[in-house]
Amino acid sequence: MDYSLKTVSQLRPMLLGFRKQAGLTQEKVAQRLGISQQSYAAFEAHPEAASVDRLFRVLRLFAVEMRLSSAASSAPVAAATAAAPVSPGKRKAASAPATRGAAAKKRAAPTAAPAAAPGAAKRTTASAAGKRTAPKTRAKPRKREDW
Repeated sequence: MDYSLKTVSQLRPMLLGFRKQAGLTQEKVAQRLGISQQSYAAFEAHPEAASVDRLFRVLRLFAVEMRLSSAASSAPVAAATAAAPVSPGKRKAASAPATRGAAAKKRAAPTAAPAAAPGAAKRTTASAAGKRTAPKTRAKPRKREDW
């Protein structure tokens, strides 16, 4: 069966439908991809934020073929339709600030320095005097799965 994908917001329900049609749970899909269930759940919740490579891996798992066609074509599309390409000149114009004054204001805007903690002065004074202070503890970075 062919499905037409016109917007990125349609991707999530399509992925959910393909997974359910295959009779798979998020956990089983994640196992087959070699990732955690949480990682797959995040992918399925926001597929528009994922790389094309990841999208293709999941579609391959569901045995879904993706064909792209131009918007003028009347051929059915399996999972997506390519948008008209934007010329480099138009892309630049869209991202440029509206006026030169706006860009100058952005550059001239001062950045506020973070407020120092009340005990910060004591620690720097103590370490300057040669006394040892407790090392700062950092939160562990979240582990990111590469798949």
